[in-house]
Amino acid sequence: MLICFSGGGAVTHAALLSGKYQHFIANDIDDRLVKLFIDCAYGKYTVENHPEWISREEFKAKKDKDAYIALVWSFANNGKDYLYGKDIEGMKYAYHRAVYFDDLEALKPYGYNLTRSDKTSLYERYLDYQRQIKRQTPNIQLEVVTRQTEIERLQSLQSLQSLQSLQSLQSLQSLHLDYQEVDIPEGALIYCDPPYNNTNCGKYSGFDSERFYKWAREQDNIFISEYQMPDNFITVAYIAKPILSAANGNSKKAKESIFTNRKTYEKMTEAQRQKIALNNARQLTLFERITR
Repeated sequence: MLICFSGGGAVTHAALLSGKYQHFIANDIDDRLVKLFIDCAYGKYTVENHPEWISREEFKAKKDKDAYIALVWSFANNGKDYLYGKDIEGMKYAYHRAVYFDDLEALKPYGYNLTRSDKTSLYERYLDYQRQIKRQTPNIQLEVVTRQTEIERLQSLQSLQSLQSLQSLQSLQSLHLDYQEVDIPEGALIYCDPPYNNTNCGKYSGFDSERFYKWAREQDNIFISEYQMPDNFITVAYIAKPILSAANGNSKKAKESIFTNRKTYEKMTEAQRQKIALNNARQLTLFERITR
């Protein structure tokens, strides 16, 4: 069994696709998140049936009522702050018009004269226009123009559709409890994606990291995503990645890691520890590591 204190749901998704587990529990204190994940898996939200642009004003008006708007259209999916900074919002809207509606005129005021794409899928069209923009502005950071946030949103919604035919989806139980209230079966693998300490936690503001550390030290078979943890937790995987430091598109490098407690690490075999070292050397993604 895999228990995911699920965060954005990406590890739950990867685990469902892996075929390694028979039962799943996805828990989040915000019940909207797990429900949104399941709705996406069954095709309610796809890039094809949700081409609409959500403006800053609409986001503010609906984020407390609509989980899709709150989580997909918020900065770092924090459910609180709008996805784009005011200085790039207009450009992002124009690019959205180009990708979803082939409206290339919207980009001309920003100095981009694109050739209409012959790609049929939205994702391929996104990449095509991205390449054209990069050729026309080779000396600027592409992130500012076509932020990674948007391409990840396209990929996530598309890949969730692959779950629709999975029988394992039927064995997914959703909860919205405090993590300490979840009844964890013996032998279960626990994955936690808590609000990262010393970051903008958005709707999870006020999360007590010290309380979480105390609980996590006592669990068996636990793995935790974080940038940093206290010294008595052990790094079993990491990857250096750019993170957005503000809604204006600026980014910096950070080391995102998978940690475990000493109890779990000491139960590992020497072969498992060597595999951890190999995974680090090969720079696998976090999702590949946690599902192997």
